[in-house]
Amino acid sequence: MSRPLPLTGTVELLDLLADSPPDDFINELLPRRATGGRRHALLASQLWRVHLLVLLTSCRSLNLLVAQLPEQPAWRRFARLGRTLPTVRMLSDFRQQIGVGSLRRINRYLLQRLLRREGVQPHSLALIDATDLPAACDGHKRDHGAFSAHRATRGGRTIKTGQMPWYVGYKKHSFRLWLPRPHSRALLIPLVSWITPANVHESRLLLPSLRWLRSHLGWWPGIVVGDMGYLSAEIKRAARLGWQTAVVTPLRANIALQPPYVNPGRVECPQGQRLEWLEYDPEESLQWFRAVPEADLCHRCWEASTCPRLFAYPSETHESFFGSIPLASRLAQRLLRRIRPRIEPTQSFEKNQLGLGKLFLNSLRFTWQMSLWTDAAILLRTMALLDLPNEPDPLATPHPKQLQLRLA
Repeated sequence: MSRPLPLTGTVELLDLLADSPPDDFINELLPRRATGGRRHALLASQLWRVHLLVLLTSCRSLNLLVAQLPEQPAWRRFARLGRTLPTVRMLSDFRQQIGVGSLRRINRYLLQRLLRREGVQPHSLALIDATDLPAACDGHKRDHGAFSAHRATRGGRTIKTGQMPWYVGYKKHSFRLWLPRPHSRALLIPLVSWITPANVHESRLLLPSLRWLRSHLGWWPGIVVGDMGYLSAEIKRAARLGWQTAVVTPLRANIALQPPYVNPGRVECPQGQRLEWLEYDPEESLQWFRAVPEADLCHRCWEASTCPRLFAYPSETHESFFGSIPLASRLAQRLLRRIRPRIEPTQSFEKNQLGLGKLFLNSLRFTWQMSLWTDAAILLRTMALLDLPNEPDPLATPHPKQLQLRLA
């Protein structure tokens, strides 16, 4: 049983993560400008760490963070600050300098260090999902015909009690890797994130995510699990044929079933015998099913003498029902029922514990940058969690029998 990390916002967590950020790489990526002056007195790694403090402490405002830095020695120790402390103008200039591309390169450096350490198989499992980020918006500007938050749009979200079905803001589309490691908790590390206006559909970013992984990491997952926002048959077909990647998604409640499906989790032959998935033939694009070993109808079927008990169905018939992994297979059902729900606690942790949903998000650029800093915080926490020693579980080896009472 692994030891848990200290709570987010505590000094213990900051001390544990203090040596993990790649300061040398950040300073080489963004060297100090030679113009001199107080505005360039701090290194890029120090300013990068200061922005990370907004997510790792209880302070959710950069302006408030700058005001509290003189009173917080633990924060200054984490950011490697001396007598010179940053100002709000210095942090703003640093965000203009670092942009989005440099933040992605830093996260890619952390991700590569983690992947080299853990090792990733070619057919790894990834999850993709989008979460809403409401903007700090005071309404619609009549003069410009847009909302006050830069590039914020109106988008729909999952209907919950006490919430409207739409919001104004942005969306964070995260492509996460299920870390192949026996662990007491689910480890979903961010591979690549996209921040878009709230009206951008999720399925448009699946293939660009695979393309980004192949271009920058030379690798992409073999199985991707998504929600109903990725039901597009064209995108699933392109991922299956062009990337050899299986995209598994649930079905809508009112979708019409395709034979041989009798329900989303059961396939039957024309005579009513339950079938199980055997294999996928990528050359012919066929899904092969067979009768279950405990088949009872086959002994009474009038076609038993000529039936091979093997059935093939083209994948092009329906990408959601067949595709690379049939929906009725045990693998697909396990992915949807046990693996897919794990991404929701991860997104809730980012928005609530790390405070991404509590920041003053008034522009698409700032939202994208803080989202990438959130991914960096997740990567640093994951590396620290893997470095912690395992503790023996007191309930791992229970007594095989009850204690015997000896009567005097």
